[in-house]
Amino acid sequence: MDVESGLEPNLDQFLLARIAEDKRIATDAAGAIGRGDWTPADVPEESGLAGAAELVARYDPARVLAECAAKRKLVMACRDARPDLAFLGTRPRGMADFPLSPSGPHQLAAFTLAVLAMPYAGHPDYRDEWRP
Repeated sequence: MDVESGLEPNLDQFLLARIAEDKRIATDAAGAIGRGDWTPADVPEESGLAGAAELVARYDPARVLAECAAKRKLVMACRDARPDLAFLGTRPRGMADFPLSPSGPHQLAAFTLAVLAMPYAGHPDYRDEWRP
């Protein structure tokens, strides 16, 4: 059991750790070129990434840091709402394409945390029972 938040399992701590990793990577990337706002011109054509230049610029360190701050606020708000994580395991097998329908703030908080964790599903610490 996660002593700090009282949640079982510790989905909130998993998310906070991933957000901290994203923040560190963005901060390191900003330091590598000396600024946080990137443009497509920051990707040299000879790099072979010219087609991805707009994507690179869209996810510049400044934007990633803003997203980290927003996600952290959501996680903390959901943690305070005492999410009902047992709700995440209530979908019958074979029904993965049908959305869960949270009822009440505790289930909505759990669902929100689970959705925030989806991009990190490939991480070794991600648990299948968190899948919304």
